[in-house]
Amino acid sequence: MRPELRELRQQLESKVKEGKQLAFDGKLEEANQRKQEAEEIRGKITLLEEFSEYEGSMALDNTNSVSAPAIITERKATDSSDENYNRVFLKTLRNRTLSGNEFDLLEEKRAMTSGSNEDGGYIIPKDLDTKINELKRQYVSLEPFVHVEDVTTSTGVRTLEKLATMTPFVEFAEMTNIPDMDNPKFVPVSYTIKERGGILPISNTLLADTDQNLLSYVAQWIARKSVFTRNKLILDVLATLEKKSLTDIKAVKKVINVDLDPALSASATIFTNQDAFQWLDEQMDGNGRPLIQPDVTQPTQKLLFGSHRIVVLANRWLPSVGTKAPFIIGNLDETVALFDRQQYSVTSTNVGGDSFKRNSTDIRVIQREDVKLWDSAATVYGELTLRDK
Repeated sequence: MRPELRELRQQLESKVKEGKQLAFDGKLEEANQRKQEAEEIRGKITLLEEFSEYEGSMALDNTNSVSAPAIITERKATDSSDENYNRVFLKTLRNRTLSGNEFDLLEEKRAMTSGSNEDGGYIIPKDLDTKINELKRQYVSLEPFVHVEDVTTSTGVRTLEKLATMTPFVEFAEMTNIPDMDNPKFVPVSYTIKERGGILPISNTLLADTDQNLLSYVAQWIARKSVFTRNKLILDVLATLEKKSLTDIKAVKKVINVDLDPALSASATIFTNQDAFQWLDEQMDGNGRPLIQPDVTQPTQKLLFGSHRIVVLANRWLPSVGTKAPFIIGNLDETVALFDRQQYSVTSTNVGGDSFKRNSTDIRVIQREDVKLWDSAATVYGELTLRDK
């Protein structure tokens, strides 16, 4: 890449990063100014690339012994399209050499999507990201139950109001000042995005397979790892809640009816492990009917007391301790905040780590998030006594 082009791309990356931060801080006028500056720099980059192509065509003509009309290949607007990015991304997965334009396309996508990216990986294409999200639905994921905040910066603060202490709007007359409302319980929740990742060895046979099969294999692996990682992060946060002993079904009912705010209890979900679910499944009501009933609208899901969904996690992820099993009751959407940087970045090598000894290509995948406790009153972390265990 020519030095002036490299410098301009660095300037573009800096302007984009500054603009995002200004927009996040509410300085919209300054953010728009950075946007205009970024567009001007992008225009310069495009012109320089076009002139470089003219120079290349002229040099080719001068080396030909037979004079012929110059063939000038215009830089098409689709060079940065999803289709071209997918093609180049697959080349990086297979660890193939990229042309200058292909490398520029990856760098431009990274700059425009995430600003500076210290780990050196490349942002996954949209269709792969969509496939990963679809595959994640196959697993028992806690992410859909918590409050997810999409963020574009590595650190920040979100101010959230607790539902249980939320106050109504105040009535006021026309042409009068709006009176002060009761002080709502706003909670500032700060986050610091952390990077987590892993290594996926890819055999040479799979690398030689079709693009679709390669992407499907990678997507399946990322989906599994992402679900298990975020489940652990969410469970670790929930584990910081004060524990409440639950000796029987009546104690469970009391949590729902009394301990939780009525605004939350109606939508309360139960999260537990295999041990507690087995114990529940053996319990009957006064008429000899099982306490657990299928959801008639979604037969694969189970309900307790006719309305509270039960989500069962494996014992290895949510273990029992002695005769006590975790029995989490509440509204996780009001309890836990997951700050999602919305990025997976990928890079590959066939010489680093153990890939050379294995004669394989290793793919490193990194995702970014932070998980924080928001409203501890919205969920009760119960410990259910399993008498027959």
